[in-house]
Amino acid sequence: MGSALFSEELRNECMKRQSLDPELRNRLKGLTFRLLLVGMDAPGGEDRALAINLQAGQFINVGVIKKPAPNEELRSPNFDKGKFDAKVVGDHMTLYELVSGKIDLLQALGRVQIHGNITNLTVQAPGFIALIEFLATMDIEP
Repeated sequence: MGSALFSEELRNECMKRQSLDPELRNRLKGLTFRLLLVGMDAPGGEDRALAINLQAGQFINVGVIKKPAPNEELRSPNFDKGKFDAKVVGDHMTLYELVSGKIDLLQALGRVQIHGNITNLTVQAPGFIALIEFLATMDIEP
């Protein structure tokens, strides 16, 4: 049985694997961003988010947020720019398909809203793709 997307179990597995997988560390090397990734309409009638802080290719923190759907704060384009560089908001299943390798980043981009420092995310696209590919190797459930 896999870890649910936007769960503490998935967060813990990411933190554990980064220290065990030298290839992942190499692929994420230099990747620095603070991202709020929001999945709307998750199972259980929730909106869920991952607050990801990645500095120089290392997960510093990955926070999990769960709120009853629809949650205006999570769905809004507004976010604390002192804490995050960007906020990506999309349907939970779209994000699940992305991190499980069922769709690629280009397909997902047409189905999500991106707010904030898009230039920073664009410059770091290869590292972000490596992160998505890493997640696709994990047993993730919706």
